[in-house]
Amino acid sequence: MLGILWSVLNPLLNMIVLSIVFSQVFSAVDNYKMYLLSGLVLFNFFNEASNQGLTSVVFNFSLITKVYFPKLILPISKVLSSTINLVISIFVFIVLGCFMDVSPWWGYIFIIYMMIFLILFSMGVSFILAALQVFFRDTQHLYGVLLTIWMYATPILYPIDLVPEQFLTIYKLNPMYIFIDFLRQIALNHTVPSAASFGMCALMGILFFAVGGFIFVKSQRNFIYYT
Repeated sequence: MLGILWSVLNPLLNMIVLSIVFSQVFSAVDNYKMYLLSGLVLFNFFNEASNQGLTSVVFNFSLITKVYFPKLILPISKVLSSTINLVISIFVFIVLGCFMDVSPWWGYIFIIYMMIFLILFSMGVSFILAALQVFFRDTQHLYGVLLTIWMYATPILYPIDLVPEQFLTIYKLNPMYIFIDFLRQIALNHTVPSAASFGMCALMGILFFAVGGFIFVKSQRNFIYYT
């Protein structure tokens, strides 16, 4: 009945529940609700996009065997459909911030930059997963476990200051942390991200898109044997 509103309600409900649970634990984090929501909005998009991209080829085998078309379209279309929810969620995040001491400013224009490379990154991951799912049908189940680990290994619920120093470099190379930190620098700190942040966003997006696309294209000629 709620239709597209679920794209907004899902991160909001998660934010409410988790903020109630963790707000006392991480009271040192300023405006914890918006801190939490900024991470959930981006990770929920990646979760949805990559999971839909993963099954995009397998669920369309009947189409692949009847009509020739660029198979890259399948995972790309799934990620782009999830992008609609991302745009809505970002808009709600900005509006909600107006009521939670996070006022909008001209630096929000850079969120579009981050979104472009997050979408490219999600497409790259989807290319790899879609190809793996064709050959190894357990990929879907293994990825579900990996995604849960990935979420808790990303500073969404907790500040990165709590991460032991010896693991800090690894955490900062986490692609999802790079995108989430970029958003937080703009929305929560009201600062233009550093040149390094701009560069890392672009690097992760382009690198994964190129590598994932290469793997998918090299594998697609064998898809027909696994229908």
